[in-house]
Amino acid sequence: MKKEKKTFLDNNKSEDFIQQEMLQLKRVTKVTKGGRRFHFSVLMLVKDDKKKAIGFACAKGNEVSSAIKKAVRKAKKNLVSYFPNETRTVPHDIFFKFKATKIMIKPAPLGNGIKAGSSLNTIFKFLEIKDVSAKIIGSNNKLNVVRASFLALDKLTGKRNNW
Repeated sequence: MKKEKKTFLDNNKSEDFIQQEMLQLKRVTKVTKGGRRFHFSVLMLVKDDKKKAIGFACAKGNEVSSAIKKAVRKAKKNLVSYFPNETRTVPHDIFFKFKATKIMIKPAPLGNGIKAGSSLNTIFKFLEIKDVSAKIIGSNNKLNVVRASFLALDKLTGKRNNW
């Protein structure tokens, strides 16, 4: 099943054009004396085309739609612009460790494309980076991969964000 990007116009601000992609959807079950209680956890990646900024958020809800709305709202508050000018690749190699996840990002030659797995591929597409090579070593937990990649991008560009 191929994931598709969903785009929509925000009702509050009609001038903002937001792209969103669901990276992970989990059904979480809590077993109680009365039976099972189901909740949903969503990891969303959001891009604002006007500001050329991206952000991510993880949210929980009783229904999938409410969890998605919460995650998108939280992600909009955490938007960061890493490469305001259009860039083809990352400036230099970087190796970053976050908990059990290690990420290695390298610039690639012109026309090589995005060679990255899992959530990293989506992040680079949202950043409009065309040629990059990346490797996830250790844990493939999607939330930790996304956090590690954003922290690596912070270190790469000199930004300071508290994810």
